[in-house]
Amino acid sequence: MSSHLHSKSPVDVENIHICAEEELINRAHRAQQPTDIVLAPEQFHRRNLKRVIADRNQPRSSLALLTPAAVATELLSSPEESDPAVLDRMDRLQVLKDLLESPSGDVSRLSRVFGTSLTTQLDRIEAAREELSLLTGHHSTRHSELETVCAELDGVARLDALDLLTGISSLEEQLRDRVEEYISTEAVLEAGTEVVANTGGDAWQKEYSGIERVNVVGISTLGTPLLAFLTAIGRETSSTVHLYLRARTGPRIASRLQSRLDGSSTPSPSDSIERLQIDEFRTTPATEIVAPTRAEEARAALAVCEGLLREGVSVSDIAIVARDIDKYERDLTRASNTYGRHLSFWTQLELKRSLPYRVVAETCSVLAAASAGTIDAETMFRPLECQWLVTEDGAEGDESVTPFTPAELSEIRQGVGTDYSGTLDQWRDTVAMTTSVSLNVQRRFESYLDWCQRHRSAPEPDDILATLGPVLDGFETVVLPNIEENDTVAYTETSHAARAIQRVAGDTDSDHLLREARAKYADWRDRHQIESSWSSVLEVIETIATARPGRREHENAERLDVLDATDTWLRSYPFVIALGFVDGEWPQQPHGEFPVEVQTAVTDGESPEARTLGVRGAWTEEREYDHAVDAVRTATNHMIVTRFTEDVKGVSYQRSPLLENLSTTTLSENAYRELLGENVILPDRVRKSIPENVSTDGGDE
Repeated sequence: MSSHLHSKSPVDVENIHICAEEELINRAHRAQQPTDIVLAPEQFHRRNLKRVIADRNQPRSSLALLTPAAVATELLSSPEESDPAVLDRMDRLQVLKDLLESPSGDVSRLSRVFGTSLTTQLDRIEAAREELSLLTGHHSTRHSELETVCAELDGVARLDALDLLTGISSLEEQLRDRVEEYISTEAVLEAGTEVVANTGGDAWQKEYSGIERVNVVGISTLGTPLLAFLTAIGRETSSTVHLYLRARTGPRIASRLQSRLDGSSTPSPSDSIERLQIDEFRTTPATEIVAPTRAEEARAALAVCEGLLREGVSVSDIAIVARDIDKYERDLTRASNTYGRHLSFWTQLELKRSLPYRVVAETCSVLAAASAGTIDAETMFRPLECQWLVTEDGAEGDESVTPFTPAELSEIRQGVGTDYSGTLDQWRDTVAMTTSVSLNVQRRFESYLDWCQRHRSAPEPDDILATLGPVLDGFETVVLPNIEENDTVAYTETSHAARAIQRVAGDTDSDHLLREARAKYADWRDRHQIESSWSSVLEVIETIATARPGRREHENAERLDVLDATDTWLRSYPFVIALGFVDGEWPQQPHGEFPVEVQTAVTDGESPEARTLGVRGAWTEEREYDHAVDAVRTATNHMIVTRFTEDVKGVSYQRSPLLENLSTTTLSENAYRELLGENVILPDRVRKSIPENVSTDGGDE
């Protein structure tokens, strides 16, 4: 590698682009091999970029759309070995649980922060571990700088910060010692960085010789592992690094680059990048609608949609957007029923990681194993670990509506042995003869085996709903209330589980995963592409769940798109209705696991040490501005923003401060009543935004 490469800046200021993705899109062209790698950590960013290029009928063979981890993995792979194994979050949490059951060394200091029952705080501890990785990338120098920042705090904040830093660092070391795999995608990036640096760029040249540019898109946080990876590429190879950043987080990321690259406290040339206000991205009229409640706000949004459709606007030209669609899904669905319209929700729930999906998938696995003959212990217990139950099973008393507890499952495991394998009948006989398993647990486990035995080994399409539907019914009836009872005040877990239930099993007359699986299973079986088996059912379910883009379940021209604000990046709709512009919901409150004082010190960056550290997007409201700008940029004809003034308990909500940076015209009370009236009269200023060539029969397409 030429020596001059080592002197070049890894990221030049002219290669930092704020809300200027158009320049990257214009680079898409036909090529024998890619000349640009586009690094998009999130799937929906890659999907949106593909869509906008396709809509313009541009070839994109010059662009390779990848994740940073995928590129690093390629550098670590060899013809002799398979791709490196990486722990997913569920496996990582399980290892963490083992380490935290009897914490050793400095890991015990986490008890001062999270309490003595560390295994009940796995999610928070994992979040803190991810934050530390983002801040320091596990570099000793940055670790010392973070330690300096923590030590300069006052009182309890200093003690908590140092305990957390020391405890998480020790836990990270033990985690890496415990497993052979890479513990996370960040660890893969670290290894990829070492390969590029240690080979002087030769490893990169071998895999990516034709790559002229590496482009990073869609980020509001530039974590230290990714920055280190990009730095190695920029310094050791002939590829240039370009950052396509967001409206508000972008200038902050740019202003920190020089300090993070060389540890200097001098301002970066990119400090001069202007921080634009939301209104400067608006190219359309903006109307503000104020409703008394969230439910009526949803009704007003659907009334606007109905008015536009009656005026001939196509459903494909309208989008409903919210910072958090979860909070509006039920109210929007009810409102859509009022007008006889259908909605298609595009949210980024990772369905395959949800408990309702897993209990269905694991049930298919155990039925497939039973059909094959023998069932090993791991397969047998997985549905029960996901809180499997069928409420109509007819067990005595309340046992029929009680999922197995971890202690009860451990009781059976220890009784039969973790390596046990057998048929359903052998399992029944073995458990019955195991005296260490209580009679109550035996009886309930036998009911589970009886249920498995009642279902045929070669299921018909209708058996998918008939068999798996009651499993989801039991989950919704018994498990979901338990999740809600133990959830935080934000009801995040409850919301995710409820959404997953709706997507997996839905309502009686709705289209959902199991109904789609029934149709696809029948189609594939009739074409002799699969055999009749529960293994095939599982294959179909997994295929549908993986292929479905976001939440959009059906490419149906009669469905109105409903999107999270995070998903509006690079999208374009003539009419956008953005919900929930109230303080506390949009913007959402900053949050993180490190003490607020640490977050503030790092974010403000007033010390040289603080400026060398990464900043998590959730620690500030800047990310909320990013999403608001994305929503505003999405509208090409008219932007409608809505908000409510009080919740169901009568608590008042204030107007979002984001709207202070957006010029809007508030809908009058008379126009509001006409909009929600029987005739659904569209406000004049909205109607004037409808192109003259729109056909009046477009609303029913």
